[in-house]
Amino acid sequence: MQNRNGIMDVRVKEPKPLEFTGSMTERNDTIDNAVYDCILTLAEKDEDELPWEMEIIGDVTDAIKEALLLHGFHVRYPGIVTEPDGSQHYEE
Repeated sequence: MQNRNGIMDVRVKEPKPLEFTGSMTERNDTIDNAVYDCILTLAEKDEDELPWEMEIIGDVTDAIKEALLLHGFHVRYPGIVTEPDGSQHYEE
């Protein structure tokens, strides 16, 4: 298509950012809740003494994933990876 000046007008649409699917969100919520319960049990604390803190939950989840992978287990913790060039893909 040409614009008013007779110059070809080529527009490239930016791809829409990926979003978590319902099943990905449900899976991650299940994992986060299980890890939080594990933290409370290991620390011998209740929710008032050790409130929900995603930084701690994420660190513990990463440690659990690393240990499971080290022992040869497959881990499914869905995510969206953004590459340096801005492209995205789902990661299971």
